Amino acid sequence: MKKIYGFTLFVLICQAASAQKFVPQIKTGTEMGYTVSLGGQTVGFSLKLSSTADSLKMNWEVDDYGSGSYQMSTKSLQSGKGMYLESPQPNATIQVPDNETMAFISKNAFKDITQKREMEFGDLKYVLSKNQLSNITIGDKQLDVVHAEAVNGKTELWILNNPDFPLICKTKNGTYGVDLLLDYIK
Repeated sequence: MKKIYGFTLFVLICQAASAQKFVPQIKTGTEMGYTVSLGGQTVGFSLKLSSTADSLKMNWEVDDYGSGSYQMSTKSLQSGKGMYLESPQPNATIQVPDNETMAFISKNAFKDITQKREMEFGDLKYVLSKNQLSNITIGDKQLDVVHAEAVNGKTELWILNNPDFPLICKTKNGTYGVDLLLDYIK
């Protein structure tokens, strides 16, 4: 009888462990790959963090276009109020303005959406979605994300549940019709 209880407990623990969502570590050297959609066309876009100390330096590459880098200050990551949406310039280092972020929402915005259940980002007010189910997977692991919806009901964001690096994993009905989907993170 003890063996049956022990086996049952083992199965339940394994099941609970497999149901846990995944929060990948983000640090210097982390690479993220996205599919960017605009007007029915898609393109591969990758970012690699080459520095996370005093600022975030991200090297980017776009399929059949080129590569370059973005420099985002610690102030941007802490309190940026919107997304930097200018087209990347090949062979250039672009300094992201202190009031904007690139690929992340700010730590302050993340704190607002998780604690106050609302945030303002990119001139839109977002609320925490009641639908917290995520279909965003990396490999066979489901990402632990926060789902935010604009009050106007159009734009949606799925953000990695990581207060230090709140990475945008997916957008729907994004600004200027641009949508992102995280394909990999390593």
